[in-house]
Amino acid sequence: MHAELTIDGGFGAFPALARPIVLDEQDLSTEDGAAFARLVVAARAEASAASPRASKPVPDGRTYRIAVDGDDTLRLQAADPSIPPAFAALMDFVKRHGHR
Repeated sequence: MHAELTIDGGFGAFPALARPIVLDEQDLSTEDGAAFARLVVAARAEASAASPRASKPVPDGRTYRIAVDGDDTLRLQAADPSIPPAFAALMDFVKRHGHR
């Protein structure tokens, strides 16, 4: 699997931060690869089960998009202030293990 995290918005514009964070499963240890797979499954289940929550837009809020390509393509999106827990966990993993 291959994941890309894109972050838009927020206070100020920093070109280096506009580039996506990329994670390739091949670059992970066996243990981290298994954790990555579990997080993708949880985020997929959360996205299909959750009904959209209405929330007020946050000034200078950010929008987060995660694209996962592999056997089955997954496209997820969330925005401040309402980021679902499984999405947040996957996003944190990609930030920690990926690169720009």
